[in-house]
Amino acid sequence: MQKVRIDDRQTFDTKCTLDINGTKYKCQMDNLSTAGASIEMKVSDCERVKIGEMGTLTVTLLTNVDYPCKVVRINSTQISLQFIEVSHQ
Repeated sequence: MQKVRIDDRQTFDTKCTLDINGTKYKCQMDNLSTAGASIEMKVSDCERVKIGEMGTLTVTLLTNVDYPCKVVRINSTQISLQFIEVSHQ
């Protein structure tokens, strides 16, 4: 069975930072969609990140862009993130 995606992924090769509980991990973004992103990190950093953790992905595009996110998959040095909406009160 083939997975059906809601939106298209755009390939990017840009530096980013994943901040989880104040710990900032340097990473490289592989692709981006409106729902999430795929990033690559060092193995030693990946071992410290857990599925379900919440954080902020800061991506260097034309300027730095922050995406609140949740870790949804970890595979060796590859991490998949799901963007989450932040409610403003």
